[in-house]
Amino acid sequence: MRGPMKSTPKSTSKSTSKSTSRTSPAAPACFAISALAPKFTLRLSRESSLALPLALAIALPAALLATSPALARQDDASAAASAPQGPPPTPVRVAKARAESLAPRKKVFGEIRASRKSTIASEGAGLVREFPVNEGDRVPAGEVLARLDDTRIKLEIAVHAATLEAARATVAEREAVIAREERDLELLRRASAAGGTNPRELADAESALAVARAQATQARAAAVVIEQQGAILNDRLADLVVRAPFAGVVTMRHSEEGAWIAEGGAVVDLIATDELEAWFEVPQELYGATVALAAESAKGLTREVPLSIESATDVPVAAFGVRVVPEVDPRSRTFRAVLRVVNTKELLAPGLALTAFVPAGATAPRIVIPKDAILRGDASPFVYVVRGGVAMPVNVRIAFPLGDDVALEPGAIAAGDEVVTEGNERLMGPTPVAPVAPNAPAASTARKAAAE
Repeated sequence: MRGPMKSTPKSTSKSTSKSTSRTSPAAPACFAISALAPKFTLRLSRESSLALPLALAIALPAALLATSPALARQDDASAAASAPQGPPPTPVRVAKARAESLAPRKKVFGEIRASRKSTIASEGAGLVREFPVNEGDRVPAGEVLARLDDTRIKLEIAVHAATLEAARATVAEREAVIAREERDLELLRRASAAGGTNPRELADAESALAVARAQATQARAAAVVIEQQGAILNDRLADLVVRAPFAGVVTMRHSEEGAWIAEGGAVVDLIATDELEAWFEVPQELYGATVALAAESAKGLTREVPLSIESATDVPVAAFGVRVVPEVDPRSRTFRAVLRVVNTKELLAPGLALTAFVPAGATAPRIVIPKDAILRGDASPFVYVVRGGVAMPVNVRIAFPLGDDVALEPGAIAAGDEVVTEGNERLMGPTPVAPVAPNAPAASTARKAAAE
């Protein structure tokens, strides 16, 4: 009985194994392992309760290996379909380069100077009681800069007032004496006409009236002198208050509270900043052109001079009324040209360096583009030119500025080329761009508006 029972499982196992290998030689590995799983599970079930998880652990990786190529192909197809096709064109604002006939311009150098600059002095002497201004303070005309001690002068003014009152009383007394002498003289004249007076008495009365009138005149003159002394005292009192003679900015204090200031001593330095002057050192070969420019500007002093002036802070400078100093320096061979500059926004200051471009010579064709199109590179300035929907960087040479535009030296840009004027700071090399309409916001402006 034991023999057949032992042999039966073995024969069954072998037949099953052979039949499986013959019927499915090309089946995937996962199915072969799955077919063996019952035998493996049956054998392990006698040993442990973990047979089923172990069989799944063997069969599952094989199944994944069989299906992984198909899954990989599906992932590649979906990734290719969802992959980005490149960034969209960058919106920029453009302007067309234009050709103009312009005279060549030569560069000259200068600086801003204050039209009025003064060291304000005190007309009186005394101790400083108040010093209400500091360096950098902007003061209007007539503003108090310092007050000196006025105690003594006020005492003198009080004494003077009493003296003047006494003088006026003397004048009144003298006028009363005159009136009395005139009455006495009139009575004597009537008596003399009737023959009842002595001629000597009449003469004495006339002399007394003349003396009274002289004394009254002297009293009036004395009163006038005292009044003028009062005016001097009041003027001295006003001199103890130092005021700004013109509107400007305090640049230096020369004293402090409690210090003694002598008559004529310095109090503060004051410069006017509302109207400035531009002083240029111009080469002598430009003397004729500058004189002609001065004559042209003299026809209308309120009209802006057609000069391109740049400041060290890139603040635009509008100049009026050119004046030429007709003297050439024998060492530098330059002469001075002076222009009036209106400092409306208070962005210019005395001492600021200036560069001007004076037109001189015959006109010649130039390419003109907006100044906003210029970018500064390591080697030279460049602009982005739009060609075929792509912005390409092109190096340029600037001949001279023209207000908000610049004139270029002959080069790679021609009239009609579109140059990027806004949004060019974000471009890096050749970049596809989408020019926007002139009144439409560019990318940077649109982003700011969206953020707000």
